Amino acid sequence: MTNIIRPNFGSRSREAEPSEFASPEEEYQPLHVYGTAAGYVVALLEDARGPEGRALKVVVGPATGNTIEAVAVMPATDDGRVDADAAAMAVLRTLQVVEASDPALA
Repeated sequence: MTNIIRPNFGSRSREAEPSEFASPEEEYQPLHVYGTAAGYVVALLEDARGPEGRALKVVVGPATGNTIEAVAVMPATDDGRVDADAAAMAVLRTLQVVEASDPALA
């Protein structure tokens, strides 16, 4: 999942971009958990540590693990929340389709 679109909302440079993986000692409190499918959880976080500044991040990670990865980054605005909700639901639905096509993932 290294080919995510990461817009820079007119803020910091991307040169010192941090890893998208959460280290085990970092703890995140999701704004919303959209659901779990195919062994992965889809959630929404607000994060100001990235190169974009304050942003909403749709994240995906193993349901039983403690690592997550951002798959979509939106500005932390009302319109950004609408877009983040749509992106998260698309990711969750995709995982549900994958899970339905492979009963071993259920």
